[in-house]
Amino acid sequence: LFPYTTLFRSVQEFSCTLLSLNKFVQLTLSSIMQKVYCFITLLFMLSCASFESKYIIEGKLKGKTYDGEFIYLVPVEGATAETVDSVQIKDGVFRFEGDASVPSICILRTRPLLRMELQELLVVTEPGTISVILDTESSAKGTPQNEALQLWKEQKRNSDFAYTNINQQLLEADESKKEELKKLQMKYDKEYSNFNYNFVKQYKHTAVGEFVYKMTGFSFTPEQKKELNSL
Repeated sequence: LFPYTTLFRSVQEFSCTLLSLNKFVQLTLSSIMQKVYCFITLLFMLSCASFESKYIIEGKLKGKTYDGEFIYLVPVEGATAETVDSVQIKDGVFRFEGDASVPSICILRTRPLLRMELQELLVVTEPGTISVILDTESSAKGTPQNEALQLWKEQKRNSDFAYTNINQQLLEADESKKEELKKLQMKYDKEYSNFNYNFVKQYKHTAVGEFVYKMTGFSFTPEQKKELNSL
């Protein structure tokens, strides 16, 4: 019986070895799959982060009249040959894309001779897709700061128009009418200043808020400036 007993034990030991090996393989495969899953998840998160910190500017023009011309994306501050980007118009459209981890104010413009036909346009290079139309009155939309900037530009245009209109009337008015027009002018000035103040207060810690503050802060009262600087 001895040989059979030894054989039986050998078979048992071999079976145990196979079971242990099987468990080891299963654990190893499970560990590998977990690592692969973690790696894929990390890649997905990195790609999402990369996308979220990227701006895309999709521009349109009327027709194909300007095909072959260049559009320049110029930083408002610190513009150099290295920081200015450019693309060529094709089929009436153009596209910029770049890093938006630190949003900034830029100007979209053409060569000087075309700027009477294609108005320069302020844009914020913030994450997301910015839809732009270049025309005699250009506009931008699609992201929060660019929507806000467009609102501010429209208000500024309306205020500039009203101010210019009053100045023209002052040149032509007699003395009795001038006092009334000056009061109206002061009223418009105050309304526009308050609009700018509230705008800056709302967007203080953004690129568009800081830009408007630099542009219009001179008209704020000392109390308004103190409050804004404390935010």
